[in-house]
Amino acid sequence: MNRHRTVIFILLVLNLYYLYKSDVLEMFGETHTLCTPAILFTSSSNGRLGNNMGEYATLWGLGRTFNVSVLLHPVMERRLRRIFPGLSMERLPASCASGWTKLDKTYKFPKNQDLFDSAAAGLLGPGKFMLGDNPVKVHLFHPFREDLLRELTFSPGLRKQARDILTKVKSKVKNQPPEITFVGVHIRRTDYINYIKKYNTTISGKDYYVRAMEYYRKKYSHPVFIMASDDPQYCKKTFKPFKDVTVIQGNRELDMATLASCNHSIISVGSFSFWCGYLSGGEVVYPKKTYSMKYLLNPDYVEKNHLDFFTPIDD
Repeated sequence: MNRHRTVIFILLVLNLYYLYKSDVLEMFGETHTLCTPAILFTSSSNGRLGNNMGEYATLWGLGRTFNVSVLLHPVMERRLRRIFPGLSMERLPASCASGWTKLDKTYKFPKNQDLFDSAAAGLLGPGKFMLGDNPVKVHLFHPFREDLLRELTFSPGLRKQARDILTKVKSKVKNQPPEITFVGVHIRRTDYINYIKKYNTTISGKDYYVRAMEYYRKKYSHPVFIMASDDPQYCKKTFKPFKDVTVIQGNRELDMATLASCNHSIISVGSFSFWCGYLSGGEVVYPKKTYSMKYLLNPDYVEKNHLDFFTPIDD
């Protein structure tokens, strides 16, 4: 019996060692081998869910595009891995916490060149670089979309909850048509009402969503719209007359998992809205706007990055 206990104890210690290997190395003043490449990237893990997903995808895309080393910041890992347990990126060791050069808008660099691409190509020399400014660099990750979708697969628990929501909505559809087309609708409001003004534009109003829903009604016999928002009361009040609209109200990750489980999407602005559409796998309708600065959902940017399944509709 004692022998078995000893074996179990040794296995437990070994598991803990490999789980926290970088911290053990740091205790003895050693640098983890993951920290030694000439060019190394991580990300600062600022913002909320949509921001963190953009940072992860951009970092992951840098690694794939330029074959450079990338590591997942522990803060970002805690935020993302419980939602997307299949993330493949290795965690940044504790012994590698210092000595980073932050690549953000404060870094002096020609505006007509991409700062991240230049660093990954070695134009900034060897070093450890930390991405800043909540990047969503589509050109880095979209060429590897199928692999990225596997990375960003929701946990089994979230997928089940999302399926349950759609099943419940479907059960309430009158006359039960043979096939229902679920269209996820995300409406961003609250803080974005003022934030978007810096691009000399405004958030989309009711008319845009009405046009977008009518677009799908003409394409499909029985569309059902699943709507989520950071302002659900606005949605319930504004779209109450539409019998084919259901407003859901969960936490961020469940809202995104449910919208991403739909066949197609209608999105608004912001990285959270972008990911709701990008993960769904179907057509994504987005507002056709004019922005005074570079923006993720600028129609020119969408076209340049070959997001062929994104369809602009007049705002």
